Amino acid sequence: MKNCKNKSVEGFSLVELLIVLVILAIMGGVTGYYLNSHQTLYKPDDQTLKIIDILQEARQLSLTKRETMRVEIDLTDNVVRLIDENKTATDTDDEPVRQISLLDAAEVNVEQRATNIANNPPETLPTKTAVFSPSTYPPSTTHRVCTLRFKSNYQVVDESDTPTGITLHIWSPSKSNSGEAEIARAVTILGTTGSIRMWEYDHSSIAANKWKDSRRTGS
Repeated sequence: MKNCKNKSVEGFSLVELLIVLVILAIMGGVTGYYLNSHQTLYKPDDQTLKIIDILQEARQLSLTKRETMRVEIDLTDNVVRLIDENKTATDTDDEPVRQISLLDAAEVNVEQRATNIANNPPETLPTKTAVFSPSTYPPSTTHRVCTLRFKSNYQVVDESDTPTGITLHIWSPSKSNSGEAEIARAVTILGTTGSIRMWEYDHSSIAANKWKDSRRTGS
């Protein structure tokens, strides 16, 4: 029987290990940069879709339950609430249905239209920019709130039962100017029909009104 000689196995040198670690660190940094950019890009879309979801739920519940459903976009608590008003003659029986949290305004702004956007989306009926004013409903009394009330007759009304069409602007502030939008979305709600539509702003468009219908609607 022949004797087998052990063959020596050479390992990695310290220099080779350092080179591998440097390459891994560079790749990790590049991946992290693009991942963060990707998340920043989709924050306005994510927030817009969450708001649309709660608006559509309010509309659907108002029709199926035959009751007024109230949506409060509360900037004081930075949340959106869905509330079943039950008997609209009193607010003592208001019943919270669900609530979602909004992103910080430094990441996504919903309070006003950005200064580098001149128009609201070209809806079939006029819509005004959402106004945030002191709430008249507990427990959000005195909070800065945009109130939308979905009625069982398809209409969307304000606190005084007046049909109201609004545009809610949702945008990420530019790093160089916090008043300008880097990425902008909008939600339109038509007071007479209750139609809900999402819009995307195209900065590169040469049209006078750069809003494009995203085709994501609820009617």
